[in-house]
Amino acid sequence: MFDEDAVKEIEERKKIWEKRVEKCKERDAEFTTFSGIPVKKLYTPADIKNHDYLRDVGFPGEPPYARGVYLNMYRGRIWTMRLFSGYGTPEETNERWKLLYEAGETGFSAAVDCLTFNGLDPDDSRAIAEVGTSGVPLYCIDSMYALTEGLPIDKISVALVVEPFASAPVCAMYFNMAKNKGIDLNSLIGTCQNDICTMSIGFVPYENVAPHHLLRLACDLIEYTAAQKNVPKWHPINFTTYNYREGGIDAIQELGIGFANAMAHIDDVISRGWNIDEFVGRLAFHLAAHKDFFEEVAKYRAARRIWYKLMRDKYEAKDRNSYQFRFHIQTAGSSLTAQQPTVNIIRTAIQALEAALGGCQSMHTNSYDEALCLPSEEAVLLALRTQQIIAEETRVTNTVDPLAGSYYVEWLTDEIEERVWKYLEKIESHGGIVGGLESGWLFTEMRNAFHKRQSDVEEGKEKVIGVNIYTREKETCKQVFRTNPRAAEIEIERIKKLKARRDNKKVEELLDHLRRVCEKEENVLPAVMEATKEGATLGEICNVYREIWGIWNPPMMT
Repeated sequence: MFDEDAVKEIEERKKIWEKRVEKCKERDAEFTTFSGIPVKKLYTPADIKNHDYLRDVGFPGEPPYARGVYLNMYRGRIWTMRLFSGYGTPEETNERWKLLYEAGETGFSAAVDCLTFNGLDPDDSRAIAEVGTSGVPLYCIDSMYALTEGLPIDKISVALVVEPFASAPVCAMYFNMAKNKGIDLNSLIGTCQNDICTMSIGFVPYENVAPHHLLRLACDLIEYTAAQKNVPKWHPINFTTYNYREGGIDAIQELGIGFANAMAHIDDVISRGWNIDEFVGRLAFHLAAHKDFFEEVAKYRAARRIWYKLMRDKYEAKDRNSYQFRFHIQTAGSSLTAQQPTVNIIRTAIQALEAALGGCQSMHTNSYDEALCLPSEEAVLLALRTQQIIAEETRVTNTVDPLAGSYYVEWLTDEIEERVWKYLEKIESHGGIVGGLESGWLFTEMRNAFHKRQSDVEEGKEKVIGVNIYTREKETCKQVFRTNPRAAEIEIERIKKLKARRDNKKVEELLDHLRRVCEKEENVLPAVMEATKEGATLGEICNVYREIWGIWNPPMMT
């Protein structure tokens, strides 16, 4: 890539420069990336002298895909603008979706409440107070009609942010609703999160089944939609490294856990007799855009290259679509502060710029008030406008991968890739993702990372404006958004009406059939599709899983 004599001359001149710069005073700071990678004073062509441009960087839309998965990237189409929205009741969330759609949002996303997440119905006395407080409640097929009323779901992608325990019933309800509206499932577009690590290390699960059962449930959806082509344009899984990153892990661990997780699912689906190219092109990723600007850009570039090598070398994929690492990003919720909340607007804008410069396919910008409450209408519109300004006003989308060729960015991309491969080996030594979960090792990794970050903030090693630097008297939001206090009452009544009109005997027969499917460890989707079509609720489906497979207690203190 560089002339050998020229590089030698640069190295000699750099030694002279380094002698001169020794006399310069430096700030009292630790010059490392967020992941602890030491950062040198200066980078030159000598730092990437072993690069082969075509092998290591290449062209957009071509191996190794470091510069982007599509030939012309944003010159052809801007990323999907998708904000997580969900609160109160499906009707209220529907109104928020309509507001955002009219404001220019190009993808819908249903963040669900904690009952939906954990496969519980609203009349469960243990959790009734949480109905609709942390997201939209989606407990039955009637909820899906209310959620999507008057919206063009035949044209715009909808993301259902649910995990493996609830993914089959929630997706089945959505698919059945779409069919009943006359939408061909062959053309239905959307995504389901369906990530076993989010179900375990990303959040504390409540009465869920063991990881190997969650893995099977996740792969049932992959097999049903992608491999069997029942819903061929659906993304049946979105490996949500964002949720693990929010717990304190760094960029290296984020990619390492994400890729190890993906391999566990790929291996399971292949073991069912499917070829890699029959399904892997529908798998997606959801990454974080965190605080270290250049590390995050380099992370995205390294991730594309790692995925390409995994597909080419480990799985011997033949279809070029299988080589393309497509990902959604979300700006870092964990970087937002309750102190001086309007400063979060700046944090989010910078993180969104990282994602655009890093070549994401879809983006969610967090709202500035999220450290205090679910997003208000004002805050969510401002979050959308942040993306729109980057896309329409900054002109950073004029050329593909504009930071390529930066000596620092290319060196950092290489460094991140090398460290991720080593971390993947470490995960494999602990039994892979399922082994790491069941032994408790992954929980230990998360706990240690969380404690380190917390202590770094408390000791001032990680500077956070408004928290440990440039503090001031408390600045509060003018208006704190609160969810509907009648949400539980409304959702319980919705379930009552459903059960009053459905054929309860038929539903029980279908649930019995699901029990037999679970006992035989067959794909649950066909049985769940039939049950939810007849009005079976989320809790009724998930209670069958609990009954047959038992409840898992995560070994978090190992």
